[in-house]
Amino acid sequence: MSKPCVAIFRKRLLSYSETFIADQGQLLPSYKPVFCGFETETSGIDLIENAQRLVLADYSSMLPLAKLLFRKGFGGGGHWIEAIRQQAPGLVHAHFFNDGLDAIRLGRKLDVPTIATVHGHDITKHENVGAQISQRNHFFEQIDRVIAVSDFIASQALARGCPQSKLIQHYIGIDLEKFQQPKRETDTPTLLFVGRLVEKKGCSYLLQAMEILKPRYPELKLTIIGTGDLETPLRQEAATRQLNVEFAGTASAAQIREQLAQSWLFVAPSITAANGDAEGLGMVFLEAQALQTPVVSFRSGGVVEAVADESTGLLCDEKDIDSLAHNIETLLENSSLRHNMGLKGRARVEDNFDVRKQCAKLEQIYDTLS
Repeated sequence: MSKPCVAIFRKRLLSYSETFIADQGQLLPSYKPVFCGFETETSGIDLIENAQRLVLADYSSMLPLAKLLFRKGFGGGGHWIEAIRQQAPGLVHAHFFNDGLDAIRLGRKLDVPTIATVHGHDITKHENVGAQISQRNHFFEQIDRVIAVSDFIASQALARGCPQSKLIQHYIGIDLEKFQQPKRETDTPTLLFVGRLVEKKGCSYLLQAMEILKPRYPELKLTIIGTGDLETPLRQEAATRQLNVEFAGTASAAQIREQLAQSWLFVAPSITAANGDAEGLGMVFLEAQALQTPVVSFRSGGVVEAVADESTGLLCDEKDIDSLAHNIETLLENSSLRHNMGLKGRARVEDNFDVRKQCAKLEQIYDTLS
């Protein structure tokens, strides 16, 4: 007997950075994925261009009203829900806390269980408004299972009231078939940063470490891939410190892979932001290791699970700029150490973060509910 499909829910299908959602859904060995959401996100829709998609906006000429009626339980999105029902899903799997709230409503309409994966900021940020706490409590009460992307996120979910009986820790993984580029370092030393330019990603600490290193490595170049609210002050900081930094803006997943394969080191000194936001795991840390590029970062959130300190990279305490600079220098100075760490990084990802292996494990979770 064939297994049912799974309705994979994300309100906006799909951000260009959410390759992990696309890959996980499309690489399930048995379940058929149907990607469901409220509207199309053009930046990453090509990630699921060959998958079946059912979007509320295609079934309603007044999307805001349809969403409101759906959320209030007044029958909004009836044709969309019926189209999903026709696929006979065995369960709904949402990504991120806020999407999980809507997925619970969808699961009720379809009369199937609902799972939500929590990733990072959606569960680590401080809650200081009564309505937010009420929503969180409702989420944990009504959801059938909560999947945490790391042990760190699992501990955060428990601290916020998730019942132990509903919580499962499961690593998503990456598609290693896309990470086959040979490791070819640039002629002169290069560092790569990939991430949103926000407080949590800690890019300013990297610029400060670069200034420490500049007298010894005047040719050292840093490429920053990403945009965000802090881009302007970071550009100003790099100019003031007279650093060799290229702000490359956004890049495709393929372009990021090429940059990772060429860079000497991947440096992303993530921190815990003032609002509590912390790194859940960090898929790009896995991607760097898959391409045999050692990682330098802080011991923050789930980074300590993504990177094996002193084996596939070097970690130090959050905001310790001197140690960050020292760790970068240690690896710049020793090509043999970089090479060995790169090999260990690839092996570790193959053993623990291969999305195909992880998707088989995910289906075992599905089987307990569908």
